[in-house]
Amino acid sequence: MTLSRYRAVPRQGHLDRVKRIDGYLSKMRHAAIKIRTDAPDYSNIPVRLHDWEHSCYADAKEEILLDAPKPKGKPVTMTSFFDANL
Repeated sequence: MTLSRYRAVPRQGHLDRVKRIDGYLSKMRHAAIKIRTDAPDYSNIPVRLHDWEHSCYADAKEEILLDAPKPKGKPVTMTSFFDANL
């Protein structure tokens, strides 16, 4: 994912990084990436409602295209984790 930002103008150093990652993955053949397919339970997390009326986003509206394709499959819940100290 980190290397994807170099797709537009790849350089030799980026290729060296890809080779290093490929070497690591070839050594870790027994490892696995597990993806949960069930919906996470967020019922114990408090919901904070914010009043955006007095901000620069007060008049913001979501643009939904009329010719957008209809969604297929199950809905997806994206969860992001971040560290505020970065």
